[in-house]
Amino acid sequence: MKKKATKTVIITGGNTGLGFEAAKVIAGASKDWHVVIASRSQNKGDQAAQDLIQTTQNPNVSAMVLDLSSISSVKQFADLFSKAGLPPLHVIVCNAGTQFAQGTQMTADGIEATFGVNHLGHFMLVRLLLNHLQENGRIVVVSSDTHDFSKKSGMPAPRYASPTILADPVESDRLLGNLTDLAKGQVRYTTSKLCNLYFAYELSRQIQQSKRSISVAAFNPGMMPGKGSALTRDYNPLLRFMWNNIMPLLRFVRSSVRTTKQSGNDLANLVLRGSVQSGTYWDGPKEIASSEESYNKEHALELWKWSSEKLNLKLQV
Repeated sequence: MKKKATKTVIITGGNTGLGFEAAKVIAGASKDWHVVIASRSQNKGDQAAQDLIQTTQNPNVSAMVLDLSSISSVKQFADLFSKAGLPPLHVIVCNAGTQFAQGTQMTADGIEATFGVNHLGHFMLVRLLLNHLQENGRIVVVSSDTHDFSKKSGMPAPRYASPTILADPVESDRLLGNLTDLAKGQVRYTTSKLCNLYFAYELSRQIQQSKRSISVAAFNPGMMPGKGSALTRDYNPLLRFMWNNIMPLLRFVRSSVRTTKQSGNDLANLVLRGSVQSGTYWDGPKEIASSEESYNKEHALELWKWSSEKLNLKLQV
């Protein structure tokens, strides 16, 4: 007889790479978990869910469509989720991320696409589902050590500016001046990962003020080159070849270079842990400090206010 799950975890971008590997560990850990794979394509989501059911023998895996680049899609997802009759929501994993190397892209709502997907879409998803999260629930925001230039990740330093500028494709282009399309895409990516930390820390503060016992943790998966990651799908063929075939060898000499399986395991363990202190940052399995800039409360509050206003959400959670 099919064992009924008692708690739900939503994983954005759970159909591939890091999200899929984390989903596999969580689904395999206990049939108490119902795992929702949230991805842009119902087809790909269903395929991933079937793969997970087969490999973990946990029948409680399903897929739902979520396009983080569309405000209406995020609203629709939250609405459908609330009516789906799934077990109570215990964890949201904000994992999906994108990077554009072929020039400036924008979302359906006219927002610069890296900022729109990596920050704004997840901001909205969490805000809309917060009332569904159970006490002692958890939100895990996947950031990256590329937010911290001192880590020498090989990526350019983030350039935080007023969210009005970051969200506007034209203003964002102006901010990044005469950089190549690849460099612009990389700066936007590292900046969005800094924004993920502003969001996680401000969310943690707001939830604590509201006296709810939901913890917020940020997670750095490290660099995960190889075919398991879709992050470089927009790169040119030579860079993609290096990412898939040459760069994975770096993990033998640099601990910050990992496989999607290794980091997926660490991410899953952050979900499955008995308790996690809110407002913490995890580098793989270890809790560490993020960059000094990531704790900038003024920037965090500015980003929070702008995002709330843009999406017509209340300022406080």
